[in-house]
Amino acid sequence: MGAIKQLKNGKYQITVYDLTGKRHRLRFEKHKYAKAYVDKIESEKSKQKLIIVGLRKKYSSVENSIAEFLLTKVGLREKSIKKYERVLDQFTIFCSHEKIINMDDFTREDADKFWSVLTSSKATAKTINFYLMAIKALFKNEINRDRLDKNPLSHIKSLKEKVKSLIEQQEDYYDKNEIKLFFKVKMDEKYRQVFKTLFLTGLRISELQSLKWERSIDLGEKLIKIRNYESYETKTTTSERDIPLTNALYEMFINMKGKKEKGYVFTSEKGKVINERTLLSNCKIIAKEAGIKKNATLHKWRHSFSSHLLNTDILYEEKQYLMGHKPQSMTDRYTKIDPMSIQVKLTKLDELIK
Repeated sequence: MGAIKQLKNGKYQITVYDLTGKRHRLRFEKHKYAKAYVDKIESEKSKQKLIIVGLRKKYSSVENSIAEFLLTKVGLREKSIKKYERVLDQFTIFCSHEKIINMDDFTREDADKFWSVLTSSKATAKTINFYLMAIKALFKNEINRDRLDKNPLSHIKSLKEKVKSLIEQQEDYYDKNEIKLFFKVKMDEKYRQVFKTLFLTGLRISELQSLKWERSIDLGEKLIKIRNYESYETKTTTSERDIPLTNALYEMFINMKGKKEKGYVFTSEKGKVINERTLLSNCKIIAKEAGIKKNATLHKWRHSFSSHLLNTDILYEEKQYLMGHKPQSMTDRYTKIDPMSIQVKLTKLDELIK
């Protein structure tokens, strides 16, 4: 056991040996700090003894566990990995502040405190729930590695996300008038082509950036083919799909292609894949010039595609397919969609960009 000795100057000197046999001799102003240091060292030694005799599971440091957990996310898109990294950075800061070194040191009480920090922030319920999901997954990984028996956050439930009002829902997409105003604005033709494609296909930005003439654009079948490739991975397996070209898009791609056989469809002036930040900047400039008051974002084109599909006689399962969404039921899962059968319905959207 470690020893605590009060010196003549009133300070407390501790002498204690750690797991490696190294001697620690330090001085503290107060007895409680000296005792806390000794107790910490002795606790680590006690844990190790229990592990050796098989009465306690092996433990891992917070830092090590996070590194291992991130390795399980390697297959995700860069944006998704960065989201997890932001969450885990905040968790690391919390653990450091609470003097939590190992994962098994994190108790139910710590979980409640961490949850209190999250819910007292100005973050949305959706963001807070993602934080909770990510940290729960971190501890589940520890359980799977046989280093913990229980998840300390298992008793915490996700927040109920607010149902958007009709006015708030309308903020998520561009209405008919706004779309017409947007495309009336004089703009660089390459940006017009991008925004037209986003609206008439509902593509995610990463999907649009991945399009290549030799693998994605089938002018014979009048289709855009979204697939997993070595250099590009779709968001989910159901994201792989064939999207019919409306008449306006077909004519646009015919004019764009010319004699091109390979390369990205949408590129910068230097021939590289078109930059998302550049697109967003131009989208905001054009929307402002068009007199659109809503916050202009690139993702709003995907929402707009989804919303205006309601006026094209597209069926629910067809909409799910076009959006690349995960089937909601077994019936949806086994419903086969013929992309060519919905080309005529989809072409009705062309009216909004004339």
